[in-house]
Amino acid sequence: MVRQGDIHQHGRFRVLVVSADAHNQVRTAWVAPIVHGSVDAPPYRIPLIDPDPLGGFVDLDRLSRVDLDSPPLATMTGATMARVRDAIATVFAD
Repeated sequence: MVRQGDIHQHGRFRVLVVSADAHNQVRTAWVAPIVHGSVDAPPYRIPLIDPDPLGGFVDLDRLSRVDLDSPPLATMTGATMARVRDAIATVFAD
């Protein structure tokens, strides 16, 4: 099963699963790519920190649903996932 916080290879990108585990059991997972480059700190770009298994940032602006069929490469730290959840709430607040 795909789990929130897992990092997968999808095409040429590594992606972070951001949808909840209950959602992932019955629907296609929501993921955001992990990319490198300038992080100008808009709320949809979450920088990764040293304890995370990868460097760069999570780009919520490129959120998409994908069918993941490979095993996870790694798991993101809890602190980063908390920042991702906060960013999702900020970006999608009404």
